[in-house]
Amino acid sequence: MKPKLTKKNTDELPVHTYQTRLKNLPEAQQKALDDCASLLSHVKHKLFAKVQAEDEFKGSILNQTKSSFLSRFGISARHFNSIWFQLRGMCDSYKSNLKRHIADNQERLKNVNKNIEKLIKKEVEPEKQQKLQRQIHQKKRRLAQIEKRLEQLKSDEKTGQVRICFGSKKLFKAQFNLEANNYESFEQWKEDWEKARHNQFVLMGSKDETSGNQLCSARLQEDGTFTLRLRLPDNLVPTHGKYLEIPSVKFEYGQEVIEAALLQNKKRRERKTRQDFSYKYYGQAITYRFLRDAKGWRVFVIVAKMPINHLKTIKHAGTIGIDLNANHVAMTETDRFGNPIVTQTLKLNTYGKSQGQTEAIIGEVVKKIVKHSEETLKPIVIEDLDFSKKKNALRENSSKRHARMLSSFIYSKFKESLESRAFRCGVRIYKVNPAYTSVIGRVKFAHRYGLTVHHAAALAIARRLCRFSERAPSGCRNEVLIPNNKGGHVTFSLPVRNRGKHVWSFWRRASRKLKSVVHVAHVGAAELTVRSSQTQGPLVGMRGPPLSRTLSGAIPARESLGNTVRPT
Repeated sequence: MKPKLTKKNTDELPVHTYQTRLKNLPEAQQKALDDCASLLSHVKHKLFAKVQAEDEFKGSILNQTKSSFLSRFGISARHFNSIWFQLRGMCDSYKSNLKRHIADNQERLKNVNKNIEKLIKKEVEPEKQQKLQRQIHQKKRRLAQIEKRLEQLKSDEKTGQVRICFGSKKLFKAQFNLEANNYESFEQWKEDWEKARHNQFVLMGSKDETSGNQLCSARLQEDGTFTLRLRLPDNLVPTHGKYLEIPSVKFEYGQEVIEAALLQNKKRRERKTRQDFSYKYYGQAITYRFLRDAKGWRVFVIVAKMPINHLKTIKHAGTIGIDLNANHVAMTETDRFGNPIVTQTLKLNTYGKSQGQTEAIIGEVVKKIVKHSEETLKPIVIEDLDFSKKKNALRENSSKRHARMLSSFIYSKFKESLESRAFRCGVRIYKVNPAYTSVIGRVKFAHRYGLTVHHAAALAIARRLCRFSERAPSGCRNEVLIPNNKGGHVTFSLPVRNRGKHVWSFWRRASRKLKSVVHVAHVGAAELTVRSSQTQGPLVGMRGPPLSRTLSGAIPARESLGNTVRPT
């Protein structure tokens, strides 16, 4: 049975983008698209300048500006609305990200200051003193850059200034060093600059309009291809005519989704004609974006995807915990009692890779995770976290190799790809609070089940969804064995448990104490490795195959974990 559609859930459907290249375009059609992109981009730039000069995101002023722009540039009201909403989205995005950028730069500023203080207090041999002074000098230069950037961001937040460079900052700065950027003259650079600034246009859609978009409509042909019919601006009608038809448009991916959206709009028109008031629950907005690159024109179709009939996963059958790391993903599957039964390590090293290679690597990892979920009928559990603070800290305080790996890891891209594929396949994803999952996994589960610290963290994440116990090991006053990530372990005395407080207060104290213990273990890594090799369990560090030993069931938690679970 199909889910009942309402106005609320149709507005909250996830939006997907599908693209294809417009092949074998006649020269006349290419010229029409070029002129349309040039005109609409020029209007967008002029409108942005006027908005910044007069702060005109207001209804009364909008009507005056709209009337003047329609007559001045010879465009329709719908073209202006598309430009207006696109530009407003860009400005809102810049303003909404200001707080995050300010917080990131404040964190960087704090880390650089700490690093400078450590270098100043550092005692080195006389022959290394000059190298140390160079390091301090470079850190102070970095500090000045961050302070200047932070001052600019705070000023933008206070005044409402929006900074958008149409054509990209990289290409704009290329004019100051032409030879290094393979330009023979300023005129050659300017030609590329103008092309980059006028290489695309967006036609906004609405579900109230025919075929979901008044400016561009798609018609399905008998051979399975689409014919796109564009309404050109009035200024271009004498040259190219009122409409531009592009036949034989085929999408390798998303063809069925676009067809379903067109069918929704057809049902809306039919019901509205019959005066059936259920028409309001039908119809989908379809937005088209035309982009010119080095090979020609491409078209992007942005449309909401309808939900599948049912979910395949069953929460109470067990879960699949995912622990994201700088260069790999640790996956742990549990049974319905919260015991680990399968662990797997999926490589995810994106350092030094291009954008296309990074997306391909992430796609393969996501494909394996979702496929495993489909086969086991178990939902996926991930942490609801933001890597920005962790990236800033590791950039200054960690080793160069680890910092480089983490900076190249795109957490948001991985999460978006995972959620998108899971939605298409009917797999449910849950997000849980990430508090102390690494500490709980390292202390409570790693040695007990013979897991790596990352698989143990994934186990803690998977168990948290089902609200299993997170209490400390039974012998909390005795010493426990903690893996040191070098094939051995260190001894660690847990703090005394206070049953009058939340269980996380115990893990907070344990986390602070564990940091100092692990730091000491790193100093004497060689000695600890030799000593621990005599007592290390046979299952420590196991990856890939299911656990072979019989494990007892877990006891449900008695302590309240609060609101720690948030499904996508």
